[in-house]
Amino acid sequence: MIKPVELIPIGGLGQFGMNCSLLKYGRDMIMIDAGMAFPRGYQRSIPGVSLMIPDLSVLENIDGNLQGIILTHGHEDHVGALAYTLEKINVPVYGSSLTLGLARSRLSERKMLNRSKMVEIRSGEKFAIGPFAIEPVGVDHSFPDSFSFAISLPAGVLIWTGDFKIEKEGPEHNPFAEQVLSTYGRKGVMALFSDSTNSCSSGFSPPEESVREPLRELFRGAKGKIVVSAFASSIKRIQFILELAAEFDRVVIPAGRSMIRNIQIAQQLNYLSIPPEVLCSLKEAPFIASEKMVVLASGSQGEPLSALTRLANEQVREIKMEKGDTVILSTRKIPGNENSINWVINQFYRHGAIVYDCDNAKVHASGHAYQEELGRMIDLVQPRFFVPIHGDFRQLKTHASIAESRGIPEERITIIENGDHLQIDQDGAIIIDRLALSTRFIDEEFLDEVDEIVLRERRHLSLRGLVIVIVRLDSMTGIQVGEPEFTFKGFLDQDDYQDMAREAGQRISEIVRKTPLAEKRNAEMFNETLRVEARRIFRKRTGKKPVVIPFTVEV
Repeated sequence: MIKPVELIPIGGLGQFGMNCSLLKYGRDMIMIDAGMAFPRGYQRSIPGVSLMIPDLSVLENIDGNLQGIILTHGHEDHVGALAYTLEKINVPVYGSSLTLGLARSRLSERKMLNRSKMVEIRSGEKFAIGPFAIEPVGVDHSFPDSFSFAISLPAGVLIWTGDFKIEKEGPEHNPFAEQVLSTYGRKGVMALFSDSTNSCSSGFSPPEESVREPLRELFRGAKGKIVVSAFASSIKRIQFILELAAEFDRVVIPAGRSMIRNIQIAQQLNYLSIPPEVLCSLKEAPFIASEKMVVLASGSQGEPLSALTRLANEQVREIKMEKGDTVILSTRKIPGNENSINWVINQFYRHGAIVYDCDNAKVHASGHAYQEELGRMIDLVQPRFFVPIHGDFRQLKTHASIAESRGIPEERITIIENGDHLQIDQDGAIIIDRLALSTRFIDEEFLDEVDEIVLRERRHLSLRGLVIVIVRLDSMTGIQVGEPEFTFKGFLDQDDYQDMAREAGQRISEIVRKTPLAEKRNAEMFNETLRVEARRIFRKRTGKKPVVIPFTVEV
């Protein structure tokens, strides 16, 4: 019996990043990518949170068995949550040599290197996971060996593009992908799931090679040190920087743990060709003249603890920013990160540096298809049904319009978001259920998930401040010894709280006198009474509601 195909996206649809979807046939499932995202906007105000991952608890609530994870490529928004996924369930992971190399490094950090079987796959070499017959198809992207997947099931063929672009010419052009995808299209494709990231950009995306000459001109004109920030997984861009440094007789100093790690892995796997004597370590920086130095820093999105932000704040003791230095941000601004990036740019200008980014120089080429390339993908595949993936709702909606303009009837185009349970067969595509999902937050220091209660407490502390109240009681009689003591943190200045502390102290002393000894023995209940009363006074006097923590100490 031929069953319908089911898709449940748990990240990446209706948002930027955190790409992760479950594909289900009968009771068998595969996961496509396991990505993370960096906090943006209001999420940056949550203290200690450095990244977000999908709600993986869904794996426990779906009637099915996860058989494996297939990875389109090694960018963090597609593989960054892999370790957390494998903590939930141990299944084989399939990906390219470089993708698995970066994944193994992350697993090693969490002492999970042997947690799961890693299976290397290559473009054109088919493999099977249960009923899923899968052909990886190498596509153009800013990450080497990126894959689209042609997934054959009894119900029909699905094409999952992953991140892609269609280079028209140059060394990045990959005619093989178009040939393979058009062959599937001629035979018949039930559904196309296509990347929507740049669906709002008209025309064709600029080729990766187009960045080289603008970077060369900036290198040629630079007088002092050069700081270049790129995504640590943008291996092709890193290759350009290494080659330009050699051309202009400079050395490259990687800064940031992810940048150092990824360069090492890419070099070991022969994805990077490093010119002789170009690469130096950070500890050698004090002995290198500024005009001979290129700092290759991670953190292009203004992440608070990143190498780029620490350079802007003069927190990297080996490197001091100086007047006349050149800073190049060779990435796009991810929506929601504009304020953080602009703050970093301003800091560099304060030090006298000149900053170039995609707003004032052609130093970045997107790895995602523009409108004409998205239309070309639809023409190649000729799907019966179309589902836009990877993007916020505006991007998904715009991509749906592109599909309609290419001849796909509106009733065969379905826009879904995270949590939607889509069912597809030859007769139609319908949403049969919606799952309630939440975003999971990861602590930047311990790299462990932060419970919602802890997050709520952190928000309260950061927004409202903390008041600690200490009340000493005689251990025999329960009579108060001395006056209540207050410690204020992030609530009011020292000089502002004396009258308030006096009023709160008097009210607490009154409660202590009136409370029977037996009730004082119940420390939890008694402390709660003190907390509520002290908080009421602070709110009445200031309009603010600090976190109040009372302690009763027997003496």
